[in-house]
Amino acid sequence: MPQKPDAPPHATLASAKQAAPKLAISSSHAQQIAATKQVAPQVAALEQRLAQAKANRKNPALKWVTVGCVVVVLGVGGYFGYGYFTEWKAKRDEAKRLASAPPPPTNAAPAEPAPPPPPKELPLLPAVWTLDVEQAKIPEGKANGSIAGTNFVVETALCTPQILGLYEGAPRSPDRAILVYLNLKPGESLTNRTFTVSPDKRDPGVREVMKEWKTNPRYAPHTKPFSSGYAMKLELGDMTGNVLNGKIFLALPDTEQSVVAGLFKATTTFPSASPSGAAPPAAAAPQPRRAADPAFQNRYGKTR
Repeated sequence: MPQKPDAPPHATLASAKQAAPKLAISSSHAQQIAATKQVAPQVAALEQRLAQAKANRKNPALKWVTVGCVVVVLGVGGYFGYGYFTEWKAKRDEAKRLASAPPPPTNAAPAEPAPPPPPKELPLLPAVWTLDVEQAKIPEGKANGSIAGTNFVVETALCTPQILGLYEGAPRSPDRAILVYLNLKPGESLTNRTFTVSPDKRDPGVREVMKEWKTNPRYAPHTKPFSSGYAMKLELGDMTGNVLNGKIFLALPDTEQSVVAGLFKATTTFPSASPSGAAPPAAAAPQPRRAADPAFQNRYGKTR
């Protein structure tokens, strides 16, 4: 069987001629696309700038609005910032002025010291009656107790070289009082002294003690002296100015068991320091009331 002949030579040539132009057209198109891709970003940026320029030409008021906002912000900041700045500058100028001020003169009078605080009020601690002077205790509180069955609180204390008076009420006519008559030698000091009396032992520095009390505020107080039979501890300490610090325990042998114990500050009528060897000025001791005088009894009633 005869073989099928190949394509004619003119057909192969035509195909080759047609294929070559197709390849050339395809390569040129690809180059154009690549060039378009390289130019596209530049064109886009240019188009964006043109769009912004057109927008600015279309909206010129936007520029003035921006300028106005900046001016307002600067004005508000300046308004508030100026106050802080002036305050800071004033403080700095004051610090400079104080630093450059001359020191105060050294011969200036010193400032007066502050007044001392008022003394603390002492508590009221109960006094316990006993005639055993060894068992007697002086509480660290304001002197108080009872006289003739009535409570007694020392409000005023006065002291001379002859007498110590502890009063509740006015000293000239007290509601209740205890008087201790002293028996000091000439030139003997009251300060830093201790007097001890027991029912069976007297102290040469004490003559007697006396209690005073009122049963009616309209009348004079009743009085009763004791020269023995009582128990007493009396401590007189240092003196500050004309004030003498003291402690006392005194129990009387009466039916009401009168007693006073505690601390006191007595005002004195003589200076705190006397010349060496000189006796302090004498003061007249109060005399016991004339309880036996008939005129006194008719006027004030019989004393007890």
